[in-house]
Amino acid sequence: MALAKTTRPTLATTLARPRLFRLLDHARRRPVTWVWGPPGAGKTTLVASYLRARKVRSLWYQLDEGDDDVATFFYYLGLAAPRRRRALPLLTSPFRPGLSIFARHYFRELYSRLPARFTVVFDNYQDVPADSRLHDVLAEALVEIPAGGRLVFISRGEPPAGFARQRAHRKVDVLDAPQLRFNPAEAGDLIRRLAPGPWSRETLRSLHESVDGWGVASCSTSSRRTAAPRARPP
Repeated sequence: MALAKTTRPTLATTLARPRLFRLLDHARRRPVTWVWGPPGAGKTTLVASYLRARKVRSLWYQLDEGDDDVATFFYYLGLAAPRRRRALPLLTSPFRPGLSIFARHYFRELYSRLPARFTVVFDNYQDVPADSRLHDVLAEALVEIPAGGRLVFISRGEPPAGFARQRAHRKVDVLDAPQLRFNPAEAGDLIRRLAPGPWSRETLRSLHESVDGWGVASCSTSSRRTAAPRARPP
């Protein structure tokens, strides 16, 4: 379980998306990057392929409902952290009343163990229950980011209310659903990669328009003389 939660996804052959890579490069000027879009939009693949293309060493953490117990979150994040003589602290009962103070000390210690220009990715943020205290914990993680550090969040929705202060201070850069859509050129490249052969411009344009830039991978298995299936609603 720990390995799955804290290991960057393994990528099969993927289409590099230089346009989005440049946006992620630009987002680096702020300490927090929030990537969001509907299921199947390629968010996780995008971030993982970006880190691979840029040769960025990162700490990857996959959130799930079990992290609603913040002690569980701190435990598994501690397993992912670089090892030192002593492990990162566990959230035991005496520390729970002062959770925000514990969280700040925890993240200071975690960041001190990472390279000067570190990247930490929190995937599947939408799986955290709306009333979870983990939102407050991660808000504290934002406050403690040192110069050169970067947190990347991947979600199906926009940043939660706990991020409002950081957004107001322009410390969060958002890559949103409209930007994740494949443009016609990207869609054509992907279809040609997955189904090599002669494709007319008219067919490629029709396939792209039929799915509105989403799910273009499915177009490769469609007949070149028939329209692609409609995209599933987000």
